[in-house]
Amino acid sequence: MSKPIRDIVIATADGRRANVHAVFDTGSFYSIIRQDKLPLGSKFEKLAKKEVFGTAKRGAKIAMIGITHLKVNIEGHWINGETYIAPQLGSEMLIGAGLMQMWDISIRNKNGRTVINVGRDMDDPDIQTIL
Repeated sequence: MSKPIRDIVIATADGRRANVHAVFDTGSFYSIIRQDKLPLGSKFEKLAKKEVFGTAKRGAKIAMIGITHLKVNIEGHWINGETYIAPQLGSEMLIGAGLMQMWDISIRNKNGRTVINVGRDMDDPDIQTIL
């Protein structure tokens, strides 16, 4: 089964936005974006030392050069999370299992059509409440 892909909107903390094709990848814990897909003029925290992750292709590796926090609009729900930056990522963006678990995102097949459900979003009053 192939992984679902959606056109989504991403936003930085300073409000810069971009459209990206995101792959929902439960095989990756981390969310990763290709550097050239960050909103124009975006700044990110450069890692002191590149982090190298394995990929699905046997023996292949990919280097992470930085990290940022992004707001992500999925199916009309705004969520946010930490996202690694990898210039050589084959896809524009991967939404990893960690972000999907955090925001209760589920992927299911409904009559031959892939449906993505977001269980919580940043407009949820329970998430906005500070105790």
